[in-house]
Amino acid sequence: MVDSMKKVEKFRKLLLLFFLSFILINKAYSQKGPVPTGKAQLFFNDGKSILPIPYMPIFNEAGEVEFLADIDGLIELPTDRLFYVRSQFYTDTVVQVRTDSLTKIILEYKDVALNPVEIKYFKDPRDQIKYLSKSINSDYVSSPHLGVFSGYSIVNQQGKVLGYFEAAGLSLLSGNKKWKPWDFAVNNSSGETYNHLLPMELRRSHHWNLAGDTIPSSYHDEKNPQNSYGLLPFYCREFYRALEVSGPLDEKSIKYYDFRYGDEVGNDVIYFNIKDQFKADDKLPIFLIGEGVIYLSNSGDMVERFTFNFSSYRYLNFELKRDLRNRGISGILTVVYDRYDGKIFPKEIELEAKFFESRNLFRPRSFDPGNEASIKEKLYLTNYQPLAKDDVQNLAQAMNRVGLESMVPYNSSYWRLGTKVSDKDFRKIQSDLGRIISLEKQFLANSGKRLHPWYNGETISSSDEEMNKRRIKYTLDVVTSLRSKWDELN
Repeated sequence: MVDSMKKVEKFRKLLLLFFLSFILINKAYSQKGPVPTGKAQLFFNDGKSILPIPYMPIFNEAGEVEFLADIDGLIELPTDRLFYVRSQFYTDTVVQVRTDSLTKIILEYKDVALNPVEIKYFKDPRDQIKYLSKSINSDYVSSPHLGVFSGYSIVNQQGKVLGYFEAAGLSLLSGNKKWKPWDFAVNNSSGETYNHLLPMELRRSHHWNLAGDTIPSSYHDEKNPQNSYGLLPFYCREFYRALEVSGPLDEKSIKYYDFRYGDEVGNDVIYFNIKDQFKADDKLPIFLIGEGVIYLSNSGDMVERFTFNFSSYRYLNFELKRDLRNRGISGILTVVYDRYDGKIFPKEIELEAKFFESRNLFRPRSFDPGNEASIKEKLYLTNYQPLAKDDVQNLAQAMNRVGLESMVPYNSSYWRLGTKVSDKDFRKIQSDLGRIISLEKQFLANSGKRLHPWYNGETISSSDEEMNKRRIKYTLDVVTSLRSKWDELN
């Protein structure tokens, strides 16, 4: 009996050992190692020669931009998936690479069969663009105007919302249509010099990372620059400025673009694309590289909306001949125009962008290949009124010194009246950001505080404290004195 029990026990141990071995072996074989990659290079046949296409966005199956080609049209992709080149000018192409060779992809111009398009007396879209350019340049706001804004900025990574900023207040357009380097460099801000924003109402979340920890609004690492970042809401102002001074409706920039007529949902449009031979020349006054759509009014004599799908941005602050102008940012900039008092104004500016590469434009999170941070922003601009010359300098100086750091207290009753964020997006914001601390508590915790603290844990001398007190008083005085103007414009 004892021997029998021993045999049963021994059999059980062997059986358990077998199952454990099977599980371990199966787990070892099922674990995936690093996915192998291969390279592809994109070319275009212009009928005379084959040219590389730089900065072409590569889409995944979900229709998202996942990779960007470099200046030579080269791109490294995983071998286990299909990718796509999608364009309004080239034929859509499926891309799959192999590890043992360079995949060469020659794109062809898309052959589009359209119903005859006749807008006014224009037969060639370039002629109509020249007409529209003259019109928009003569009527576009070209002197300082003060109006009101409302808008939001959302930071995402790996599909999760990590930061949320929403504000309403005064907007000052300088009316300056000329470009020069360092126009946007004041206070390390995105477009502050051209379009000043001064919040009168404000709410913002904490700044989170993927691990669920809070992070400061800016961080600088000299040894590992890819870890540096700076949170600057309303990047859309800088990209809109880039569109103003080098877009297809800018008279001096038309020569850099190709155009063709199209039709979208029964509406006449003009497609545009930076010419291939200019995409790699970073010494030209071109700041956004890509393609887009110009949506026309029924009469064809006005631009109602503008969409620019860009795969590369050249830093607006750098001189044209300076190296490292290119910033690895891909996104969609959408602008809606309005006309009143005989002038054309931007009415809505929307930006969705992803930050590729370690060299970038104040990216909102540290650079992590494969987990790139992205932003979603929208500005609503209304009720602009011209400013008297005597008011411009003082007002611009005051708004510039304060900027988004107006430090206004969180006013829950104001935000209960409504928000510019859609219900769907706000539910996502609440769900992702409110898991540890409720969103309302975050708004209260950040009430009346600077977005970017003056000091980050450093020892503050008595003279620094006195300086900060003066700065705070100046900020509160500016906001208090201008609140009545905001109420008046609303």
